[in-house]
Amino acid sequence: MIPFAGAARRITAEDVARAAAKLSCETAALRAVMAVESRNSGYDARRRPIILFEPHVFYRVLPQGKRLLATRAGLAYPRWGQKPYPKTSDANYARLEAASKIDEECAFRAVSIGLGQILGENFKAAGHESAVAMFQAACESEGAQLEQMASFIEASDLAEHLRKKDWRAFALGYNGPGEKRNHYDALLAKAYARWQPLDKPREKLAAKDLRRVGSRTVKGADQVKTGLTGALAAVSAAGAVVAQAQDVVSQANDAVNTAASAAQSSAHALDWAQAHWQALALLIAAAALLAFFWRIWSGAHAVTAARVDDARTGINGSI
Repeated sequence: MIPFAGAARRITAEDVARAAAKLSCETAALRAVMAVESRNSGYDARRRPIILFEPHVFYRVLPQGKRLLATRAGLAYPRWGQKPYPKTSDANYARLEAASKIDEECAFRAVSIGLGQILGENFKAAGHESAVAMFQAACESEGAQLEQMASFIEASDLAEHLRKKDWRAFALGYNGPGEKRNHYDALLAKAYARWQPLDKPREKLAAKDLRRVGSRTVKGADQVKTGLTGALAAVSAAGAVVAQAQDVVSQANDAVNTAASAAQSSAHALDWAQAHWQALALLIAAAALLAFFWRIWSGAHAVTAARVDDARTGINGSI
């Protein structure tokens, strides 16, 4: 049995630009398809390609002599929708593994694979010699998955619909008559509307661009910063504490200078500390609070910077 995981390299902006050039369409249009099909992620948490095992397809592509075995195992049935799909990636891979023991090539023809969720049955249109080869390529990179999607779109004469943003016609050709039930065209239009403002040289994207199109990640980081600003303002309003802390620092300097010139410097410093322990405690607490605030602020800033970097490279594409 072939392994289910490979290098799992993430998509790059160059991968998307190359696929868009092949189809002469906007990168935003391609990203809209990926967003709807796979939420812009071609791999699961275990670095395996995102798949959906289709029992009705397995039934269709299996030789007649193997159908009864697959049906008894609960892996095949004649019509779509007879049973609900499993909800986890592990469950889909468990089905694929069991189906592979009956017929490996047919099992891989019965799974939708990767970013574009191209059915393995369409391996030729996706540019491969077999469904197994198609899956193995998908294990290596999201760029390969995107290339499969672009090849399928081209071979299926859907590129023109994508160029014109004719989502109804594209959805019908890409997903079949069932797209009406799932409002696939409306989902594509909505995804495109979110990606289109970012369809610019991606290396020039900034946090303000993501704010403008409603990035929830950047919005959350901004809210953290705003909350911290308010908290710091409240702390600063306690001017008496700050003034007292400054006075403590001044007195500490005086005490150190005095202690340095005194014969019993250590005893003098200890006496001073005992007399001012409350003020010292306030000073230490204030310093710790400021350090805590700074760490959270820096973390929020790092989240924003990472999201901008993801947008520039095309990783984690959903806004």
